[in-house]
Amino acid sequence: MFSHVNKKQSIYKLSIFLLLYLNIWLTFTVIYCVLDIINLGAVVDHYASAIHQGQRVDQITRSLYLSAITLLSVGFGDVTPFGWSRGAAIIQALIGYLLPAVIVIQFISPYNNGTNQLKRKFHDSKTP
Repeated sequence: MFSHVNKKQSIYKLSIFLLLYLNIWLTFTVIYCVLDIINLGAVVDHYASAIHQGQRVDQITRSLYLSAITLLSVGFGDVTPFGWSRGAAIIQALIGYLLPAVIVIQFISPYNNGTNQLKRKFHDSKTP
């Protein structure tokens, strides 16, 4: 039964982290789109024509793509942020570097569940 509980907790934690990654990805996509729309930070695709880059659908897909490759620390170099989008990309890259460490600590750390269980046992044994 203990392994069943741990499996449920692991699946729960994994789903939370996947939702967190998705949230960060989409939030920064919106940030890149807004900065591009108000001309504070363009996102440029170096392999697309000027006509193609002027389309709103391409702006959204470029922002989605830039956000994904920045968060996952891939950085192919075919899409480049300029202006304030560079600052947003730096913040997103830092989040992308730190989040895996948090995930590893949450999954690997034996003290998260064990310490709480030991505290409960100690507290229960003291109460008459």
